[in-house]
Amino acid sequence: MPYTQLNQLDFENIKTSLKEYLRANSDFTDYDFEGSALSALLDVLAYNTYYTAFNTNMVVNEMFLNSATLRDNVVAIAKQLGYRPKSATASKAVVDMVIEYQSNVVPTTAVLKKGTVFSTFLDGTVYPYSILDDVRVTVNGNLAEFNNLEIYGGSIITDFITVQTALKNQRFLIRNTNIDNTSIRVRVFKSEQAYPSGAFEIYDYAENILNVGPGDRIFFLSEIEDENYELKFGDGVFGRKLEDGEYVEISYLVTPAQLTNGARVFSFSGILEDADNTETVSTITSIYSFNVASVTTKSVSAGGEAPETTEKIKFNAAKNYGTQDRAVTGEDYKAIIRNLYPAVADITAFGGEEDDPPEYGVVKIVIKPKYSTFLTSFTKKELETKLRKYSVASVTPKIVDPSILYVEMTSKIYYDGTLTTYKTDKIKSLVIKNVEDYIKLSDTEKFNGKYRYSKFVGVIDDSDVSIKSNLTSIMMRKDFYPAINSKFYYEICYKNPFLVDDMPVIHSTGFTVREYPRDTVYIEDRKGKIVLYKLDSITGDKIVLRPNLGEVNYEKGEIRMYDLIILKGSFNDNKIEIRVKPAVNDIVSTREMFLDVDITKSTFTIFQE
Repeated sequence: MPYTQLNQLDFENIKTSLKEYLRANSDFTDYDFEGSALSALLDVLAYNTYYTAFNTNMVVNEMFLNSATLRDNVVAIAKQLGYRPKSATASKAVVDMVIEYQSNVVPTTAVLKKGTVFSTFLDGTVYPYSILDDVRVTVNGNLAEFNNLEIYGGSIITDFITVQTALKNQRFLIRNTNIDNTSIRVRVFKSEQAYPSGAFEIYDYAENILNVGPGDRIFFLSEIEDENYELKFGDGVFGRKLEDGEYVEISYLVTPAQLTNGARVFSFSGILEDADNTETVSTITSIYSFNVASVTTKSVSAGGEAPETTEKIKFNAAKNYGTQDRAVTGEDYKAIIRNLYPAVADITAFGGEEDDPPEYGVVKIVIKPKYSTFLTSFTKKELETKLRKYSVASVTPKIVDPSILYVEMTSKIYYDGTLTTYKTDKIKSLVIKNVEDYIKLSDTEKFNGKYRYSKFVGVIDDSDVSIKSNLTSIMMRKDFYPAINSKFYYEICYKNPFLVDDMPVIHSTGFTVREYPRDTVYIEDRKGKIVLYKLDSITGDKIVLRPNLGEVNYEKGEIRMYDLIILKGSFNDNKIEIRVKPAVNDIVSTREMFLDVDITKSTFTIFQE
């Protein structure tokens, strides 16, 4: 059979190629393939070739990270790059709790048992919160104070497995999805009979085999099929090998992930033990009567995130491989942070020498969380501590809050009523949806983002065929949180030039200052100066209180206010909003500035021509 170039793998083309081959044979020169039984055989051969080609193509695609589509295959390839996909991440809160004993006899030590200890009611659902390990405190007087208690959204599940060396392929599997794999705790008892009061050894998770000896109590973890996990213990060379009959306890947290972000009110529902005689103490049955004197939330629940998607695994695996477990460049820090804290909307990193003023020996990392505006102080300190083991030389990682620059749109939209049956409310909803869809697909809402005015004007026009035109203007907005009741210097940077006009271009929401505690005051600009004023309660005229509160740099886009003592902001959280007209309609963000198009505070007004 002569060589045939196979470049057409469609069924009809395959069948045609087979016919042409047979016609080239002298035995089938005048044969009628269409009306013969041989035609059915050709169909079978063509289908077989087609299916084989399709399956081969799919198999080859699944062998490469960029083209693989099945999660199990993507995970397997990522594993070859030394990357373990991130599991669900539990939302974490920090609370202080004070227990007050009511009886005359009190224990010397109170133990808060591992497991569910709090519950919270959020969005119509009750969620449990747990601690991962027992917490012991000394009872002073009749009070037991649990400070900086880290609680995680979810419930603790415990599995038990007896080691059987006679089984050649015994596996230690976690058959639960939505677990937080950082919460896995492993204890190994000598036998099942020794559980739970007998001696045990704690096994720790090992990321790799570096510095792992033959006697180290460690386990390795990997994701397997169906988003489950498998633990592997040492082989006697890298880590201690388990012995026959040993009893393995594996506990882990099953979490609702991001669903509990924002929880701030918690009710105690845990178990206390007296460390002296191990009598169980609870709010229901107790040897020692007690009350929960207080539960104070120090850090609102945050950081919860769903398991890493297939697309994110593809992106992060290559980035993580490039870091080689060390942070040298800004991209290294970004990849490592995404691995340590999955709930990231966007992240940027730059050297302190690039800042104004410069700060040498520091790399600044700016994180915009996915479900909030800023990271909590506890989370920032925790991440900085974890990052230090990746840093090289004397470079110090420093996590700073993003400076969020909001863009607000005011749009008058005109449409031809003869071209549509939609009412104005429907036209408005179409415009808003189209703008939101464009934001998701564009490079607008991010660090180093760009708001392209002409693009957004076009998106509005394209929302419906009946829309003829729109007149759109924009404002920049910064929100700042003042130091309450303290004399302070404020510098608010937009990093985009302001419009220079005879009329004021800077406007604020109302707030209260110490000099005029009974008045609601505002700021605006007048000829390069910041003016503090109030509104006349009768006429509404502006009454200037301080004609030179500060100054404006229109070219750099900066506002400076001096010696200002603010007693109260504009909202319950004392936030003050300052809006500015930009010199140009294209807005850009640089370094720590995150660009955000605020649709909720934008205005879209529909007019019928």
